[in-house]
Amino acid sequence: MSTERLIDIFTLMANHESEDPHGSSLCSVAKEITELSGAGISITSEDGGQEQLCASNDVAQGLLDLEMTFNEGPGHDASQNGTASEVSDLMGEGGQRWTFYSPEAVKLGARAVFGFPIHIGAVVFGALSLYRDSTGPLSEEQSSSAYLMASVIGRAVLVMQTGVPRGAIANELQGQSTFDFSVHQASGILSVQAKLSVKDALIMLRAHAFAVDISPSELAHRIIDRGTRFDFQSRVWLETDPKNREYEEYGN
Repeated sequence: MSTERLIDIFTLMANHESEDPHGSSLCSVAKEITELSGAGISITSEDGGQEQLCASNDVAQGLLDLEMTFNEGPGHDASQNGTASEVSDLMGEGGQRWTFYSPEAVKLGARAVFGFPIHIGAVVFGALSLYRDSTGPLSEEQSSSAYLMASVIGRAVLVMQTGVPRGAIANELQGQSTFDFSVHQASGILSVQAKLSVKDALIMLRAHAFAVDISPSELAHRIIDRGTRFDFQSRVWLETDPKNREYEEYGN
């Protein structure tokens, strides 16, 4: 995972949650991070059907409604097949795969649609649906951001299922170590290495811990013990090789 991109996602989530703690920050962030026209999220229910989690705007909402009505579309395919689905021109040959969805989606203003599975490990339990009001495929960066966003959404859904309010999801995802002294100590060290404020270093630490799938506390102890450090000049994380005590790239 891209640590810098995760920082962008967490920052956007925190901003949206502070502005509207009862709103649908995940969909708004998905739209912004992929630089597309809109986003919607559907989650698989216990009976195997799809339930809407949120939509970033009216068109995205309408597209989700179409998928629920016709059982076809990019999100439906992504959740069923576990792979990304892309139609870069709904009025072209690719759009013909969805007999009912495509013409109605065009009426709503969509010209290209994309679906990415939401999963934890091998278990797929929803989809991120994205649309653009002009034709064309996703760029490599947009595709990468969409996959990353779908991963964040998967963890966010699990967090919500534990009872965490939607307005606190970003903070919960970044780590539950607010009062862990080692995390703050490591943030101070990291702020010097990365030439950031301690607050920004804390965000960076939590995002990297998320990216490499370890707890913020574990990463903090590695930083304190000099097992891991951030190299400002190369902008990469480095980890000590225990055999020769030299640093090598770590989780970038």
